[in-house]
Amino acid sequence: MDELIKEYTFKMVEAGCAPGSGRYSLQVEIPNDISPVFPYLNALLDNAQYHHQNGILIWREEDRAYALRAHEIKIVQAEGIDDRKQASGLVIEIIERINSTWKDRERITPCFAEKTRPSVIDIFRLLPRTNCKQCGKKCGYPTCLAYAVDLCEGKAKLESCPVLLEPGYVEQRQKLTNILSL
Repeated sequence: MDELIKEYTFKMVEAGCAPGSGRYSLQVEIPNDISPVFPYLNALLDNAQYHHQNGILIWREEDRAYALRAHEIKIVQAEGIDDRKQASGLVIEIIERINSTWKDRERITPCFAEKTRPSVIDIFRLLPRTNCKQCGKKCGYPTCLAYAVDLCEGKAKLESCPVLLEPGYVEQRQKLTNILSL
């Protein structure tokens, strides 16, 4: 069997940005180097940020964020990770995914291109910056900056902004579509 990850340990770690909040992430330690699988995962993932030189692969999926380094996997879940049983299931799920990708690497063309997500400011600059409360059209966000944050994190869709759907914003909408699809 062609498994890249055979041994690992993991622990639940309290979020450093919110101590005492009861929110935890997972830190998985791996004795062997898993970085050879990164270009294959990068090829399969649509929204990954891959830095080949730095040996890191980051992506978001549903309500989770993943960060992979040579000997470490971090998993952050927006809703929080509540117990060890849930944590164990998440760890097993990502390890199976990594091992499956490694096993199928002969059928995958590796992608070494460094893909990065646009910054919140890059997105904000392309928004109408009317702030829904001022223009009377409601997107559900108090400001365009708040909307840009959620667009950047993949939590919002371009269609949520009624102003962007107007004919005068076709160019900005297309640019946003392009940079958000990286």
